Amino acid sequence: MIDWYSVGFGALWIFGLGLVTTALSFANYLASHQKWRFKQVLTMPACRIIIDLGLVFFCLGWAGGVSVVWERLLWAVLALIFAVQAWQARKMSYA
Repeated sequence: MIDWYSVGFGALWIFGLGLVTTALSFANYLASHQKWRFKQVLTMPACRIIIDLGLVFFCLGWAGGVSVVWERLLWAVLALIFAVQAWQARKMSYA
């Protein structure tokens, strides 16, 4: 029997890592074609938002996948921190 709970949370953290990998790959592409530094591209709000959202999904996937309460709490707190960072980066992109 398939444990759909575990499959769902496993897919969540894999999706999050996919977002982070995609953002880093695009940042590398943009840096090489625009002759910018990679670190400079990573500080752009759009890149920060995607990386932070990917880390939110990653943390939520792990929060649902662990059975120990303190670990689940730690992953949830990390997800909240990355969500706040994404929110702050979104606000910076409008300024």
